[in-house]
Amino acid sequence: MFEISHIILGALVKGPANGYQIRRRINTDFAHFQSVSTGALYPALAKLKARGAVIEVGAPTQSLEQRNFEITDLGRDELRRQVEMSGSGERLKSDFLAAVNFADLAGPDEVERLLEERVGVLNQEIRSLLALPLRDMSNTERFTVRYALAVRRAALEFLRHEGRAIVTAIDIESRKSIS
Repeated sequence: MFEISHIILGALVKGPANGYQIRRRINTDFAHFQSVSTGALYPALAKLKARGAVIEVGAPTQSLEQRNFEITDLGRDELRRQVEMSGSGERLKSDFLAAVNFADLAGPDEVERLLEERVGVLNQEIRSLLALPLRDMSNTERFTVRYALAVRRAALEFLRHEGRAIVTAIDIESRKSIS
């Protein structure tokens, strides 16, 4: 299972970077599969540094945001081993699916609101993925972006076809329980 430390190592494969640049790489270039907060980034960087997977390059500054980090050979080996150990499983944590799962308690209007919001989020994610500089990416990076696009487009298509049906079904159920 990929941890945030592995994703940080992946961001540093592209070259040395400070904390802000690492976070930006992850939250932009890898947004289709990972994000990181400042609160998670710096403790992970400290652990990577302690085990020799990254080093600070240049003169350390006072600000954590401006310290530059570089992946070491040990870090590259760790990332390579993680790739080799990883399987094809995907872990999905979805606030949207959890909310929809229980939304019949709130009625069809709430389900419709959730579906409309999710369509908006998916459209925004698709636009963001399409804006990525694919020609500057490696073949594997382009593959992950295209896969993420396919998944989001399929979800959007599903919501367009099935969304109205679930809202109608919940509406019918709620009318029966009122009668």
